[in-house]
Amino acid sequence: MGSISPEKQPKVAFIGLGAMGFAMSTHLVRVGFNVTGFDVYGPTNERWSTACADIPNARYSVASSPADAVKNADIVLLMVANHYHVHSALFDKEKGGAVDSLPKGVIVVVMATIPPTQPSEVRRRLTEEFKREDVRLCDCPVSGGTARSVNGTLTIMASSDESKNLEDETFKSVIGNLANEGKTLYVIPGSLGGGESAKALNQVMCGIHIVAASEIMGLAALLKADTQKFFEHLTSSDPSWSSKKNVGWTWMFENRAPRMLSATPPMSSATSIIDKDVGIIRDEEKRLNVDLPLLNLASEQITRVMEKHASADDSIIAQFYLGMDSPRQNAVVEQNGKATESQQQLNKSIAYAAAIICLNSAYETIQFAKALDLMGPEQRKQWFSIIAGAAGGSTMFSEIVPKAFADTEGEDAAFKKFATERLGSEAGQSTENIIKEAKQQGYEPKLLEKAFAFFQQITA
Repeated sequence: MGSISPEKQPKVAFIGLGAMGFAMSTHLVRVGFNVTGFDVYGPTNERWSTACADIPNARYSVASSPADAVKNADIVLLMVANHYHVHSALFDKEKGGAVDSLPKGVIVVVMATIPPTQPSEVRRRLTEEFKREDVRLCDCPVSGGTARSVNGTLTIMASSDESKNLEDETFKSVIGNLANEGKTLYVIPGSLGGGESAKALNQVMCGIHIVAASEIMGLAALLKADTQKFFEHLTSSDPSWSSKKNVGWTWMFENRAPRMLSATPPMSSATSIIDKDVGIIRDEEKRLNVDLPLLNLASEQITRVMEKHASADDSIIAQFYLGMDSPRQNAVVEQNGKATESQQQLNKSIAYAAAIICLNSAYETIQFAKALDLMGPEQRKQWFSIIAGAAGGSTMFSEIVPKAFADTEGEDAAFKKFATERLGSEAGQSTENIIKEAKQQGYEPKLLEKAFAFFQQITA
């Protein structure tokens, strides 16, 4: 699924050129697709055109509206911010909505993260309101961030109301080129909304781990650890775990911490994005009558940061923990390179604290999967594989979830055994000490406190 010959390439309309869409669409241009791009923000279209012009043998054009973008397309990709924008791009004719300009039988792929109920609503409107039952609709949210968008190695969760749409050669060629040549393209059984449900499950982990990464890095700075050395420790390999990664490792920590360590971090993922994704989960909590306490607490922290920093990169949450506009706001950067005699012990203790948060997040993911009715043997195997290899991944998730599936006494018994035998009293005692010292210094490790209460409960 690498470079393709011009005569065989499908024509791609790409609507939504924000950070993710920009990277995804330019990757498609780079591997040989003929892409027409459109974004509602004019300067973004200009920047996209300039970027494409620098690609050798690029075939691209900039559209003036969604309708203009799709008129000659074989496949339409929507990578917009939310479901309101999906409906606007397709159906709002005053804003150049695409619906009447869609070629007959075209494939429309919603790649934005939207509520699981919304793909079916888009289908309903296409069929009932606009008499476009010919349009083939797919629901394909992504995970992996801009870094994996650039090189086409995203994890993509695909569903449709017609399974044959996902077998279409145009679909597999274009979407496969965004998903590691199809290796990380997962077809979710069922109908429309299945992809969004799988993404929501992954986002439970992502929402918790984004906030936890900042909370843990803030703790490292507060406790006077060398923050760079702590980062190196937490992202180091550890052969004692089957995933070969440090006990407290998360994909989100490895991705976000370098930006926390920089005095001038790049803008990569706005706080408003994870706020939107977590909001979808919280709506699903209400709809499904399930409780995710750690996720809800992470959401509350994000909401507080959103009050003044919605457009800032979400790595700013570390500064929020340390105290915005306080003398220690930039402590993560200031502690970078400051060696301490207790560095090795601090690294180990804080890594255990991170692991305890991850243990709790893995448990909540299983509870959410139950509420979504995704606990059949093949379903469990699939979503475990998706999350373990996507942005929600962590060492604890990879270790404990298979044990929870296999334990004949149930997942609660599996978590108790694992927490007692693999983390044990050393992790419990050091975490209790860290919480106590942090609070004495006016630092509130809210996720760690909540997760530690869970740890004490299951190991009692």
